[in-house]
Amino acid sequence: MQITLPAIAFGGSASVIAVPPAHDAWTRWLRAVALGGQGYYAVAATELHRMESDNCGRVLRSIAASTRAAHLRQGGRHHRAADHDGAALYIAGQGDLGYAETTAAHCDALTGLAADNLGRGMFGAADILLGRVERILRDREQVPAGDVTAWIWGQRLDLRRCWVRAELAMFTSDPVAALEHAAAAQAIAVAGPSQRHRIKTELIGAAAAAAAGDVGDAAQRAERVAETAAAARQLPLEWAAAKLLDGIGARGTGAGEQWAARAERVGRVLAERGGSMHQRVNRSMGAG
Repeated sequence: MQITLPAIAFGGSASVIAVPPAHDAWTRWLRAVALGGQGYYAVAATELHRMESDNCGRVLRSIAASTRAAHLRQGGRHHRAADHDGAALYIAGQGDLGYAETTAAHCDALTGLAADNLGRGMFGAADILLGRVERILRDREQVPAGDVTAWIWGQRLDLRRCWVRAELAMFTSDPVAALEHAAAAQAIAVAGPSQRHRIKTELIGAAAAAAAGDVGDAAQRAERVAETAAAARQLPLEWAAAKLLDGIGARGTGAGEQWAARAERVGRVLAERGGSMHQRVNRSMGAG
């Protein structure tokens, strides 16, 4: 049975080795998302660039810019990410929020900008931007849960908002709120089809537990993320989990491998694939 691009990008087949080729702007975006999840940032950037040559519509151009920003942000390059998220918002801003796809493009851009500002220590701006997202989501027409397409335009937006809300709470010394938002994200993620989003949500939960002082729970969850991400070939998430474990002083359970060494090893692979990972846990892991 052939595994499709939607299943790799937003379903339960993230561990597939050979990502199928794309044939139009929509599948180029799905391919870029799948490749970015595996840490192939340079190839993903090529697919996103090709989308511009496909004369795709406003929504796809906007979410392509948001995706490029997310990949930059995963490497800690928040200032560069903000340029692309700003472009995504400008492009999406020309559309009608009455359509689910346009609403999603708006929310992706705004949530990305919130994460960019969080990563630069601009917490007030991040809060304001998340407030805009929350108003849009409150007033939108609900997208019923269903297949991968429904996830993309619907519940995924709520999940990304919860991620960044949790991170903002962590960095503004509100661990109770961080845990609440992480728990809300968990409820959304487990009900969705995306393996990658479930892994990332568990990572956010581990970070929230660490911020709340529960180092034991944080370590257990982060170790689970590291191993699950490795099995699913989600190298950026494996790297982030290893950095978190190194930061809280945990050690691997396998052959006594130190998490710092594992993060360095995975970071080198990501660098070969076009990434540029900071030697610390990024301030904002969310909105990827």
